[in-house]
Amino acid sequence: MANLRAHLEKCLDDRSGARYSLAQSITHLIERQRAHIRKEDRLVIPLVREYFTEEDMAFLAESFSTENPLFGESVLAEFRALYSTITNYAPAPIGLGLSHPAPKPGKQAELEVVGLTAHYGRIQVLKGIDLSVGRGELVALVGANGAGKTTLLRTISGVQAASGGSIRYGGRDITRLPAEQRVRMGIAQVPEGRQVFGPMAVEDNLLLGGYTRSKKEVADDLARMFEMFPILREKRREPAGTLSGGQQQMLVIARALMSRPQLLLLDEPSMGLAPLLVDEIFNTIMTLREQGITVFLVEQNAYAALSAADHGYVIETGRIALSGEGDELLNNDRVREVYLGM
Repeated sequence: MANLRAHLEKCLDDRSGARYSLAQSITHLIERQRAHIRKEDRLVIPLVREYFTEEDMAFLAESFSTENPLFGESVLAEFRALYSTITNYAPAPIGLGLSHPAPKPGKQAELEVVGLTAHYGRIQVLKGIDLSVGRGELVALVGANGAGKTTLLRTISGVQAASGGSIRYGGRDITRLPAEQRVRMGIAQVPEGRQVFGPMAVEDNLLLGGYTRSKKEVADDLARMFEMFPILREKRREPAGTLSGGQQQMLVIARALMSRPQLLLLDEPSMGLAPLLVDEIFNTIMTLREQGITVFLVEQNAYAALSAADHGYVIETGRIALSGEGDELLNNDRVREVYLGM
């Protein structure tokens, strides 16, 4: 640990050869750990299974309690911090291979998230998220299942409470504001899995999206949604639950647009859709950006998301591991290997 930390400090100072030295040190450590694990599997584990009683196993489990000086929470927290730094600064294939600080969007920030944390009960899901979404930009967040993507969107929209850090929208701190107030301010979320009101008519689903606005404004925007998505006009009287997956995705996007948002939060819009429908949905998203709407897109389809994005972030286990321009991330070796399968 001390040796790795010394190498990391050299990397952060950008000293010549430090990153290569770090990679060599980590490679050596990994080889030693693998050899140790193989030895334990071959010699130690069979003996444990043969001779340990239930009381012995309980005593062993207790040694990993949060108060234990060797395996407790303070040691785990130190290890997590070290792991996060290694991920960011070590060269590929060990880390993400950053060669310079992550670029920041050049436009005025519509959304700024600083040190954001969130918990589900005692489980911490977001672990100090920092990101910025420029006004009028399409910014993508990609990552594996369980990395914290949906939790981040829910925390920004106010559905999930933040346990630390701050969220600023249009320069105003909204961290503690209720979700309905954020909607009135111009934030709308399109949830994962579409979540239409199945028994209700398509038109009624759309009207729900404009509940904070006047009847005249809602009528005007309803016509605008039918122009943008002609299939919704055709099926306006039908139950929303009878629509195809692609049509339901159009419906939930249109429902969110009925509130006239300045910031649109999209959660996995391509999930479960055929490739042709994915293209259609992403064409719609890019059209919204051209209309001046700021879009923050969470997506497991990394190629589609980063191809469309002005700027992108990679999230891993509740932390931002990498950021850059969309095409820059598409060409990052680590991103290509882990998220693009190349």
